Amino acid sequence: MNDQLNLRLPVVPCRLCRLAAILMLAVLVAGCSGAPESSGAASSAAAAAPAGAELSEPAGLSEPAGSAESASSVESTAPVALAGAAVPADQNAAVPAAPAARAPIYLEEPNGKQLIAAALERARQDHKHVLIEWGGNWCGWCYKLHDVFHNDAMVRPVVHEEFELVLIDQGQNKELMLEYAGAEGVSGFPHLTILDAGGAVLTNQETGSLETGSRHDPQRVTEFLRKWVPPQQDAEQLLSGALAKAGSEQKAVLVRVGSPYCGWCTVLSRFMQQQQSVFASDYVDLKIDTLRMLHGESVAARLQPAGAEGIPWMVILDASGKTLATSIGPEGNIGYPYQPAEIAHFLSMLKSTRSRLTDAQLESIAAELTAWRVSREEK
Repeated sequence: MNDQLNLRLPVVPCRLCRLAAILMLAVLVAGCSGAPESSGAASSAAAAAPAGAELSEPAGLSEPAGSAESASSVESTAPVALAGAAVPADQNAAVPAAPAARAPIYLEEPNGKQLIAAALERARQDHKHVLIEWGGNWCGWCYKLHDVFHNDAMVRPVVHEEFELVLIDQGQNKELMLEYAGAEGVSGFPHLTILDAGGAVLTNQETGSLETGSRHDPQRVTEFLRKWVPPQQDAEQLLSGALAKAGSEQKAVLVRVGSPYCGWCTVLSRFMQQQQSVFASDYVDLKIDTLRMLHGESVAARLQPAGAEGIPWMVILDASGKTLATSIGPEGNIGYPYQPAEIAHFLSMLKSTRSRLTDAQLESIAAELTAWRVSREEK
C-alpha cells in the first residue's frame, strides 16, 4: 500500500500513532549519541544530500583527466534497508517495529516552486520531462519508491535518461501540491506528477496501483513511466535544422556530443545554458545525445574528428557542414574545458570561428570556466 494522508481533515494523533511516535523518538535519541558514521569513501552526492536539493555538480563526477569520460560514469547508490510501511488502518493491530533510521530524502522546506523551476530548466536543456515525487521523510513507501527509482535495473535507466526527478515535501508545500494534482486531489503517498519541459501537467499518478505486496513492482513502474517519456529526437533532423538556421543567421554550429551517463557532458550543458545569450551571437548550439536520439550514433560518427577519445567532444561547423574547429588540442580531446590548457584551446576554437563575439566576452567565458574550477577544488 502507499502511505495515506487525509488532506481535508485536521490530523488528530491517535493512540497508536502516539505510541509509534514514542518508539521512533527512542530510536532517534539512541542514534544521536555520537557523530554520524560515514557511509563510505566517495559515495555519490545524491545519496548524501536530500534528493530534493539541486546538486552543484552531477553525482559520479570524477576528477578531470582531460575532462572527458571514456566510459559511462553512472552514479552508484548502494541499496539500503527499507523504511517501515504505512500505519495499519486497524487501530487495534499490534504496533509495528520502528523503521531503521535513514538519511532524509526530502528537504522539509516550502521550496517546491524553486525546485520545480530548476528541474524545468534542466529538462528544457536535455529534452526531458519532470517527475515530481510528493511525500515526506515520515513516509516509508516514499523511501521504497525512491530506492526503486535509483537502484532497480529496469526502472533506473528510464528515470535517469528521460526525467528530471525532484522530491517535494508535501507537508511544507501542500497548496502547491494540490495545485498540480488538480480536482481529484491526492489520496496517499508517494504521489507522482509528471510535467513537460514547459511546465504543463501531463499526468498525476497514485502509486498504490504500482505496488505488489510489500514493494513497488518494477514492471508496473516502468510501464507507467514509459507512457510519459518525451518524444524521441532525430539527430539528423536536428543537425539539418541547425545548419539551416546557421545559414539564415550568418552563424556557425557548435556541436556537443555526449550521453546522459557522462558527468562532464552535464557540466558542459549547464555551462552552455548559463552562457546561452553570449554564444547565441555567433553560434547555433546543438547537443547530440548518442544514447537517446534516433541516428545519434551515426551522426556522431560522421562528425567525430580524429583523436576524439571520450566524451564530451565538440566540433564547430559552418552552415554547409564543413568543420572549422574541434576540441582536439595538443594533448587530445579537451572534453569540458577545465584545466588552463583546455580553457585556452576552447577559446582558440571560438576566436578562429567568431564574427560577433568580443574580446571582452571571450575573457568573461574564460573567467567563468576558471572560477568554477577554483570553486570546485576549494570544496
